[in-house]
Amino acid sequence: MLLSFRITSLASNGSNIYTEFFFYDYMLFKLDYCNNPRNCGSFNDDALLCGIPVKNYTADPDVRVWMGLDGTYSRKVNYSASGVKLSYVSYFPYYICEFGVLSTIQYKCDPSINGANATVNHNLIGTCFIELTIYSSYFCQTCPNCPTTHGTCNQMNGWCDCDAYTKGIYCDQLNVKISSIVGPTNIGGIVTIFGDFSNIYTNRNSIKINIGTLSCNSVYFTPSTSQITCIVGAGQSFQKMTFSDGNGLSSTYDGFYYKVLCSNDCTPGGRCNDTIGTCVCNDEALGIDCKTLNLQLTSVNQTFVSGGQVFLNGDFSKVNHLALNVEIGGQQCIDPKLNSLFTILQCKIGAGEGIKNITITSGKLSFTKDGAFQYQYYTCTNSCSPPHGSCNIYNGECVCDNETFGNNCQFIQCPLNCSTASRGTCDGNTGKCICNNKYTGDACQFIQCPLNCSTPLRGTCNDNTGICTCDNKYSGDACQFTLCPLNCSAPHGNCDLNTGICSCNNKYSGIGCEISECPLNCSTPHGTCDVNTGVCSCNNKYSGNGCEISECPLNCSTPHGTCNVNTGICTCDNKHSGNGCEITECPVGCSTKHGSCDSKVGLCKCDTQTKGLLCKESRLLIESADSTNSNGGTTTIIGYFGTPTSLLTIKIGDSNCTNIKVINETTLMCDIGEGDGIHNVTIIDDDLSYTAINLFKYVNHKKEISNISGGAIAGITIGCVAGISLLGAGGYYQYRRNKKVKLFI
Repeated sequence: MLLSFRITSLASNGSNIYTEFFFYDYMLFKLDYCNNPRNCGSFNDDALLCGIPVKNYTADPDVRVWMGLDGTYSRKVNYSASGVKLSYVSYFPYYICEFGVLSTIQYKCDPSINGANATVNHNLIGTCFIELTIYSSYFCQTCPNCPTTHGTCNQMNGWCDCDAYTKGIYCDQLNVKISSIVGPTNIGGIVTIFGDFSNIYTNRNSIKINIGTLSCNSVYFTPSTSQITCIVGAGQSFQKMTFSDGNGLSSTYDGFYYKVLCSNDCTPGGRCNDTIGTCVCNDEALGIDCKTLNLQLTSVNQTFVSGGQVFLNGDFSKVNHLALNVEIGGQQCIDPKLNSLFTILQCKIGAGEGIKNITITSGKLSFTKDGAFQYQYYTCTNSCSPPHGSCNIYNGECVCDNETFGNNCQFIQCPLNCSTASRGTCDGNTGKCICNNKYTGDACQFIQCPLNCSTPLRGTCNDNTGICTCDNKYSGDACQFTLCPLNCSAPHGNCDLNTGICSCNNKYSGIGCEISECPLNCSTPHGTCDVNTGVCSCNNKYSGNGCEISECPLNCSTPHGTCNVNTGICTCDNKHSGNGCEITECPVGCSTKHGSCDSKVGLCKCDTQTKGLLCKESRLLIESADSTNSNGGTTTIIGYFGTPTSLLTIKIGDSNCTNIKVINETTLMCDIGEGDGIHNVTIIDDDLSYTAINLFKYVNHKKEISNISGGAIAGITIGCVAGISLLGAGGYYQYRRNKKVKLFI
């Protein structure tokens, strides 16, 4: 009879052997074929064989087969001696042949072939396809005893077709699909079973679960039908799990076991094997708790007590990917790094002494080797001339006593070391100092003063500093000069340092040239003379070195007037007046309403609404006015308005604007009543006004905004807007938003 099997996977094992799996119920057929370099059409029996002609599948609970094309495990297949054994080449790869599909597979009855044994014939059809015929006594069977409750006989293939609730040759097994189980410890507890239990969910209240000889109680199905929980008593090791429905149907699972907890925390270097209760370490860890770094330390290159580079020799290949920390005797060994062969771990240690333990850590993993490191002491290359010196084992240098010096303590120490090298040198053979110039004493500790301070009677020498302290009447580094009285009141005279007598300049006299004559005797009685300085102190209204000048008030505000020094009276120019010519006159006609005279500069100072020499030119300007609809409303007027007064009015056409709001110097807002057409806009503030021609417009459906362009336009043309200032004809500024533009002069 003809049987149909479905393809469940296609994969390459990396050796140019391609595999197809055909699955039907408990039987699985594995068809292997390889990339044979022969051209299509040149088939022979040898070319069709690929590797071992027969594959033998035995019971193996860990074998999984891909089902379907979605890459997910859909069921687990156990192979037994009753499985089908066959292997053959099916076709060449798709890049040699045009298509990558099998032509036909026929399964035929042969009563002489016992059980699962099968024979295969193949015939080449056309160029690239093989026709396969499989013979076995399995294909001769009629339906087994199919239970009428859960199975029916398939007359086409001779096997039972089970309903969704059952599976198996005789449809006598519950259709349970278990993917994994989380079991309790050996004291018992909750069992969580994961898988697909949708086929038995409707009968869940009748399902019983046994683990070994024990009943797993309180069975609960989750609504998702992917999980079952129950509670089992104490047990140990692997046990068979059995599902039963009380009506003779059951299903078994061999993967359940009681967990055996590890006595130690196995992390982070390993995991607990809960089937036997011992830690299983990763490559980088060792020990019953997997807390020991998996490395070997065979030897250590020591360093001196001053510290330095340490080289740890051994095998660090299992931990080369970890960040390692090294401590020697509790001291951090910095910058640890491995060589390329992972046989040397190098780091830098600080000073220390004695025998130390070495500890290497990475997170919670550690390795310790006691007494593996010892600091080395230095030895001196010289004898250190005992009893005058001894060797410092911490740096390898001689330590000399107070009487000797040198790298071997071979020289006699001079007093005070000759007060350092800048003052003298020590004769190590005699222990006496040879002093440099300016220094003296057994230890060159004294500084000589120049000329010995011109002794006697002129000064004393400070031999610590080499500086003379001169007596009165003497000066100079060596007290070699004789001082003059009052130092001749320099620069009023010159001192003869040899005799100490002053030679006074003109206008000065006295033994110290301390008396000064004043010019013109200060024009007495206009001033008095200070004989110490020779400077006149003039009375009020007089000045000059000799108080010979009569002063004018405010110095006539030069250059606005000239002073008569004989009389003290100012003569002012045409634009200034006052006793001191301090008043600047403004041009005639400075506006009193919009300006004021600044007497400091003689110019009119205008308010914010006017300009010009006399503050009579208006700066008012209208640039634009927002349109409203025929019902009127609020309009915004842009231009320049300075600081408006309380007399400000706005007219649009013949209508006065109400509710006027001054936003700033360039923006006004007001409310206008209903109307239509185009109108002039006029602002009036006291005696100032400005009219913009045809600037405002009533609109019905859309807002229109007119803008003033360029400068003021004389005359009116339809569609144009002109601005007219009612004061002056000078230049004015158009104010646009955030920008002032000079329009014309």
